[in-house]
Amino acid sequence: MAQERLRRLLAAGLAALALAAHPGVAASKEAPKTPPTPWNRLAPQDRAVLQPLQKDWDKLPGYQQQRLQSAARQYPKMQPIQQERFQERIRDWASMTPAQRKAARESFQGMKKLPPSKQHELRERWLERRAAPEAPKTPQ
Repeated sequence: MAQERLRRLLAAGLAALALAAHPGVAASKEAPKTPPTPWNRLAPQDRAVLQPLQKDWDKLPGYQQQRLQSAARQYPKMQPIQQERFQERIRDWASMTPAQRKAARESFQGMKKLPPSKQHELRERWLERRAAPEAPKTPQ
């Protein structure tokens, strides 16, 4: 259970990293000025890509909506494996509680402060754990 939670937090952190690193993202000083976009005003193809976030969409700040819309527009250009990863991360994020999302953001912020070599090491360990088959659970 703890490993699954850690996996979800890392996945969400990596998703946040991917979204934050997307070109065209507004500077954080400008972020609060971005007006929100209602769900029904999104392009049909963007709604299809972002569907897991529909119930929370109107609660997101405008700058986050804009970043997600930008990522959704890039979705058709992604390789199938990238599309699958994107969808998995969106579903994971949508299924998190607000407390889990906050923890993921804090984890992401902490990872951003690490030197690139340490970031790479943590990513490699995360990928190894993710690729390893789950060990059978034994009662303790």
